[in-house]
Amino acid sequence: MKNIYSVTLLVSALFLTGNALATVSKTASNIASPQMSEKVFSIEKMTCKMCNITIRKAMEKVDGVVKATVDYNTKTATVLFDPKKANVDAIALASTNIGYPATLKK
Repeated sequence: MKNIYSVTLLVSALFLTGNALATVSKTASNIASPQMSEKVFSIEKMTCKMCNITIRKAMEKVDGVVKATVDYNTKTATVLFDPKKANVDAIALASTNIGYPATLKK
């Protein structure tokens, strides 16, 4: 019985360690560096406070986007991204494609 318990404990520890390392690796790849750019987009057709979650998720799926913060009250999204991987057109298109047209705020 002790052997089964030991094996179960060992497998659980390895599983948890593997997941923790994967999370750290993903987080490290999304950390802002000096080459990052931050832009503000105007967002149209936001009708409720849940819209910001949908828009944020769509923008953050664009390769190179580190973080998107969407504000329902001002109808804007502030996006931190790596300009070597992403551009404002791709980020705006991600929002527009889900029904919330986005344009770069001047």
